[in-house]
Amino acid sequence: MTNSKRQFILFLILVLGIVVVAILAPVLVTHDPQQAILTEATQAPSSEHWFGTDRMGRDLFSRVIYGTRTSLSSTLLLVISIFTVGGVLGIVAGYAGGAVDAVIMRISDMMVSFPGMALAIAMAGIMGPSITNAVIAITMVSWTKYARLARSLVLKTKYEDYVLAAKISGTRTRYILWRYMTPSVLPTLIITAATDMGGMMLELAAFSFLGLGAQSTSIEWGYMLNEGRAYMESAPWLMIYPGLAIFITVVSFNLLGDSLRDILDPQDSSKKQYFSKQKKERKKHEKLALKREKLSMKKWIKGAGLLLITLMITASFAGCGNDSTKDDAGTTNDSQADTTHLNFGVYNYSDSLDPATNTNSSWAAMRFGITESLFIFNDQVVAENNLCDSYEVSDDYLTWTLHIRDGVKFSNGNDMTPSAVKASIERLYAETDASQGGTGNSNPESYLTYKSISADDAAGTVTIVCESPTSNIPGILAYPYFAIIDASVADKEIVGTGPYKVDKFNPGVNIDMSSNERYWNGKVPYKTVNIMFIDDSSTKTMALKSGDIDLTENITTVSDLATLSEDSAYYVSTAAGVRTANSYMNFKGVLENEALRQAIIIALDIDTMCDITVGGMYTPGFSVLPSSLAYNYDKLNNPFSFNKENAIKILDDAGIVDSNGDGWRELDGQNIDLDSVTFTSRNLNEFAEASALLLKEIGIKVTVNIRDYDTALALLNAGEFDLWTCNTLTVGVGDPQDYLSNWYSKNSRNFGYYSSSEYDAAFEELMIEMDDNRRLELITELQQILIDGAATIVYGYYNSRMFSDISKVTGADIATIDYYWLTTDIKPAR
Repeated sequence: MTNSKRQFILFLILVLGIVVVAILAPVLVTHDPQQAILTEATQAPSSEHWFGTDRMGRDLFSRVIYGTRTSLSSTLLLVISIFTVGGVLGIVAGYAGGAVDAVIMRISDMMVSFPGMALAIAMAGIMGPSITNAVIAITMVSWTKYARLARSLVLKTKYEDYVLAAKISGTRTRYILWRYMTPSVLPTLIITAATDMGGMMLELAAFSFLGLGAQSTSIEWGYMLNEGRAYMESAPWLMIYPGLAIFITVVSFNLLGDSLRDILDPQDSSKKQYFSKQKKERKKHEKLALKREKLSMKKWIKGAGLLLITLMITASFAGCGNDSTKDDAGTTNDSQADTTHLNFGVYNYSDSLDPATNTNSSWAAMRFGITESLFIFNDQVVAENNLCDSYEVSDDYLTWTLHIRDGVKFSNGNDMTPSAVKASIERLYAETDASQGGTGNSNPESYLTYKSISADDAAGTVTIVCESPTSNIPGILAYPYFAIIDASVADKEIVGTGPYKVDKFNPGVNIDMSSNERYWNGKVPYKTVNIMFIDDSSTKTMALKSGDIDLTENITTVSDLATLSEDSAYYVSTAAGVRTANSYMNFKGVLENEALRQAIIIALDIDTMCDITVGGMYTPGFSVLPSSLAYNYDKLNNPFSFNKENAIKILDDAGIVDSNGDGWRELDGQNIDLDSVTFTSRNLNEFAEASALLLKEIGIKVTVNIRDYDTALALLNAGEFDLWTCNTLTVGVGDPQDYLSNWYSKNSRNFGYYSSSEYDAAFEELMIEMDDNRRLELITELQQILIDGAATIVYGYYNSRMFSDISKVTGADIATIDYYWLTTDIKPAR
């Protein structure tokens, strides 16, 4: 037996062993790979869990074993797809020739001209994340290799005598293709496919790692790596074991493909042996040459070493005495430059800074210290005077007269007069009114509708006459929509009155800013600021540790938060949350059933999800308004506290049972399969995934669809969901009325189509009530109605955070309401 055959048998046994593991996965596992015990999340390897547990408390060994099935089957499907598509097109092109050949090959040339993986990633992103779409995307960019190979082999065969004889005798083309062309290309294509198997598996794993392949409902190695990367420091086993599985499998298939090629292509094998001999001879000559060079090399190293030491001594003397901030010529040195520049890493919520564009753009401009509003919220979420220094209101709450602060200028030097304030507000409404040609998506009219607005520059006032009695003008005008900008230049740039101004805006990349020399409210700490857009939480952590950024916000990875909190080199500021994470329930689907909604809420262990699954990022709660706000949370009653047995009983009593024994309960004769839509912001995907695992235990199937925010929002507006998980600011204008309107049946933004006459009556009274005590009673009543009606799943209240390097930055405290990030309180540490 030749050495090639021995290697082939060895690698074949190894690959067959991997296949056997995939087939016998149910026998080999020690636990149910889908069983989640949230309280046992990220446990280290032990006798109970050989590979440890993942972030949902699932046994990692069992998941790695089961992952063999998904990874092998999806890779095999991919290779077969590429093999079939490329082989068929190549055979047809080679045999048909002419226009058919030209068209297929030009398409092939076009596909080859693009970077393969980049094009496949773009295609997968367009189609949406799934293992099927990943297979399709890779197939679309990889078939060209097989097509070209098949075509070249067909061109060699089509002019053989037996093929020409078949043509002359009138044999059908399809028979010739099947009988003569296909066998001529099949051996070579099979060898190529066997060699490519490992590479294709690696590509699929890469897609899943990027979030474009397998999703949370699949058990796949690449997706395991994606989940584990956020825990590299605290739970490295989450990446080590899936990574080893991929490594062993890919290497095994690569070696099997190479050995198969050696057996089926002896000429190629002899070439290898020839080149191996040539290499050995070349190495002998190289050794002799190396010996001759050693003596001269030693002398060169001694000389270079002396030169290096001399340079180091010179540099050390030159650096002495340079701690002063200026040199003899008065020029600022690098040390001082570091204290006048700030690198701020943030999530990219918007590619615009125009308050009229959308909600996120208005927030971004205010968060970065570019714009300011007439009023500003304190840490108790109470609106205080800002660009407006005083105001008067009529007894009927219809007319508000605002006195505009004197001497304030926009960062471009223009005066912020009452007329400029009026122009800014009017532009906001015009730019968001489609009937006036506006294209902005902000909705200021949902907060304030006015009959008229007038400015008196001599008196320094702006007068707003409201359509209906409005008691909260200070809170409304503190909202970022109503930030005051210089409307005269807004078509070119966004200019505000904040401490910083925009020098250059590179959407999706960064914003270069500098201090507003005309700032009205004190000294601006930094001369220049670089806003760096970093969407990945772990990347923000690494950038902070490496010194690439000095300040960042809202790191949401549990292990990263723990690492930074425990490191005295960093300051972590935390503010009690005024954001609620909840899942809207679609009342136009199966969730119209009250018993089903109640059972779902009771089956969810909210405390464990908040404390362990998301690592304390949220404070658990059961009402739509955060417990930290003064809306009588302690007086509310929760009839649906966590109790798995009670949830099962409610379903059984309601006749929602598993009648066919497939493990899933049915309603009206149909299996329940809830479409859960969310996006990867502030741990929302983790809430959705944990909920799906817990509901599985009571027989409720949930399919989690993690989308980008825009897609998720489109699905919400179209009503194409059963559960829609989000994180929402509850007191955007210092009052929860707007947030509570999300369950008002006459509101177009009633996201779950919830309808309750009792709720509607109380909300309509709230809309016209001016007395604070009565408003509090109504807000409390509205909360309890939603709780009793199981109207939404409430997870908890997000705790906002700011992270800073204490050697570079001081005063980096996060505000309770997160409109204010980069303030003048944030200063250089030196």
